[in-house]
Amino acid sequence: MTLANEQELGEQNVKRLLEAVAAPRRGLFLGFLMISTLFVWTSAVRAQNTPKKATASAETAKPLPAPQRDPKEIAEKIQAYYAGADDYQASFVQTTAHKLFAGKLERAYGTVKFKKGGLMRWEYERPEKKLFIYDGKTLWVYEPEVPQVFSGSADAERLRRALAFLSGDGKLADEYSIKVLNAAKYGFKDGIVLGLTPKAKQSPYKRIELYIDPTTYRVVRSVVVDHENNRNRLDFNNPKLGAKLPPQEFTFTPPKGVPVIDPTNPQ
Repeated sequence: MTLANEQELGEQNVKRLLEAVAAPRRGLFLGFLMISTLFVWTSAVRAQNTPKKATASAETAKPLPAPQRDPKEIAEKIQAYYAGADDYQASFVQTTAHKLFAGKLERAYGTVKFKKGGLMRWEYERPEKKLFIYDGKTLWVYEPEVPQVFSGSADAERLRRALAFLSGDGKLADEYSIKVLNAAKYGFKDGIVLGLTPKAKQSPYKRIELYIDPTTYRVVRSVVVDHENNRNRLDFNNPKLGAKLPPQEFTFTPPKGVPVIDPTNPQ
């Protein structure tokens, strides 16, 4: 594949991503970046009136016997766990399994940071360096090895509506049908596995699986399955709530001399 082909493909992918962010109530933004836990975290930041108490109860809660587990109650406890902090960071391992290439897995490693207001920073360290930053207005995608930058801005009101669930105006149960899955069947017998099916009829993905620590209700793994049954998995390690991340972590200035491409605004 030539450099021109790669750039064209990158433009198409980022354009789809940016259009999804601008489209009301769509979750492709979450699905594309495999950030189902971003949804969990940000949907919780304003959902609790007394975040400290909610956090404490989530940390000390004991897992209920399987027959008594209510999916909506579990979702609320997940949200309570993340509600008390202004920000969150973790390292991640991303594993992608394509149906057409059975048995072949692609892995990437990096760190992720979230902050109230839907701000986010995904920094891929290997095998290729990539940086995704959303500063509340613009999504920036920087590929230093090319090098090139993709950017896109969306109408403020449409963006607000698209990210309503990310800012605490919605809940998991509002966007998804939730059920408790057989954790042993999913290789997670000591934990809880939730299956989330998007309520939106034209969702770009079929379902999300959340793997939950049954004591803290922290999301330790998320899997997005698309309509072709490709699986995109994220395992989160070394999590830290309330890391007091500086605002500069969620801003981006394109390096001098690097081309900036806006796929939603062709010249």
